[in-house]
Amino acid sequence: MQVDVITDVETLAKMRQDWERLYKADPEAQFFVSWAWLVPYMRFYKGAWFVLAARLGNPGSPYVALMPLRMRTRMSGKTGLFFNEISMAGNNAADYTGAICDPVHAEMALKAFGRHVAQMGWARLNLENLRMSRERVFAFIGQFSRDIFAMREFSRVNAADNVDNCRCFAAALPDTFDGYLDNVLSTNTRQKLRRFLRKVDAGELRITRADADTYERDIDTLLDLWRIKWGARKGDRLAAILHNNRRVLRDSFRNGTLYLPVLWQGDRPLGGLAIFVDPVKKALLFFMAGRDEAVTSVPTGLILHGHCIKLAIENGLTTYDFLRGDEPYKFAFGVTESKINCAQIYTKSGRNNGDRLDTRSLNGIFAEVTRLHQQGQLERAENGYRQILATDATHPRALYGIGQLLSAKGEHREALVHYQTLANSVPTSAKAWLRLGMELQALSRHIEAAEAFRKVLSLSPDFAGAEFSLAKSLAALDRIENAIETLEALEHKLEAASRDDTLLAKTRIMLKRLKLESRPSYIMLNPDRKSVTRVLSTAL
Repeated sequence: MQVDVITDVETLAKMRQDWERLYKADPEAQFFVSWAWLVPYMRFYKGAWFVLAARLGNPGSPYVALMPLRMRTRMSGKTGLFFNEISMAGNNAADYTGAICDPVHAEMALKAFGRHVAQMGWARLNLENLRMSRERVFAFIGQFSRDIFAMREFSRVNAADNVDNCRCFAAALPDTFDGYLDNVLSTNTRQKLRRFLRKVDAGELRITRADADTYERDIDTLLDLWRIKWGARKGDRLAAILHNNRRVLRDSFRNGTLYLPVLWQGDRPLGGLAIFVDPVKKALLFFMAGRDEAVTSVPTGLILHGHCIKLAIENGLTTYDFLRGDEPYKFAFGVTESKINCAQIYTKSGRNNGDRLDTRSLNGIFAEVTRLHQQGQLERAENGYRQILATDATHPRALYGIGQLLSAKGEHREALVHYQTLANSVPTSAKAWLRLGMELQALSRHIEAAEAFRKVLSLSPDFAGAEFSLAKSLAALDRIENAIETLEALEHKLEAASRDDTLLAKTRIMLKRLKLESRPSYIMLNPDRKSVTRVLSTAL
């Protein structure tokens, strides 16, 4: 089985037919790995997402399994080294994650995915909210060598309220709403729900559904009510959570997968639900809620959930999924339990597998290393440059950066090696040849330095700094006349350009010194003292 790695939106778009075919065929597939929900979400992580795609035949053959993932880069606070971390593509928004497979080839595909991931460069693999059968899970994790990797499982129990978010609950829906009320709910819950739904029918309360004109208002209402309830607990994460949820809800509405009912009493919103609609798996999925905590006389949640379950049954849906968490209210709706897994596979060394960074992360790492360099965190910057070059030995900006850093430390021999590599890999870079010449000059290798500076001037004839440096090396080689000619030409150029700067001043100082040194001086050997005496006598 062959595994392709999809990283660009154009190729991804061509996979839609395979994706939707596999989603429909896979009994383990769930809404958060559907094309309609996950692909729009992945696009927010440009350059980070990738999809493992398994096929049996030659390139172009239909795919038999897909596993969407996401890569990010982090830096160890302990070692200062960068490492890569892989997560499921839906992380931070999806209640469930996983893969989609042709059931016939599922375990074989998961083994192939495991082998592929085990060969990639990363230090942590987060299997968060993984909803997958044991057979598929073990097929995947069984490919990671215990000599290199270890695994730890996590519980997801909230300390504040003891809610276990690895427990998930869903209600199987019968053919009729009356059948659901009579055969699933308790007597008290059934009577209470019927009584308040009659109030809705009578107009004492009303339920609106978000549409093209109201969805922005309704999303804002929902999130504001949610913030009032949960904001203090979320602390510093609140703004990011609200931003992420607003983005997800907007996209879901635009894609036709969001149902957002709001319960009103007059003009006062009492609460709302965000419900995802999955027509393929015939399910509604309750994503989040917000309600006015000041109103205690109306069971907002019961009314809205009852309304949504009634709507689901009337439209032929068979599942109402409450998603993660064992909050007590869910048990009133006749739910059954399932569980998800949260685990992390990690390298025992704490460094990337194979001590190499993922190539797609290099530009982002370089930006961070540059920031460290500029801030004077030289040890960490040097480590970062070396990590980049260990993965891509000809990364031009890393070669230039580490050359600068080493040169400033006086380590000219190693700096020279990096600039030689840079000049060879980017032979049209005038700056690379200039830096190469400067390191040769610092090592008193002036013949080679002069050649490097001439190369700069052949690429960039007006590079004044290269002309000055060339003159320095010529002078060091005792080619004074050539040095003077070079400096005089440079002085003329700088004056013609009306430059009155440090380089012009340095040019004049060096030119003056070389001209003085170039004048002939005569020393008289064995002077005739008598002749001197006669001259003095005549003068007197």
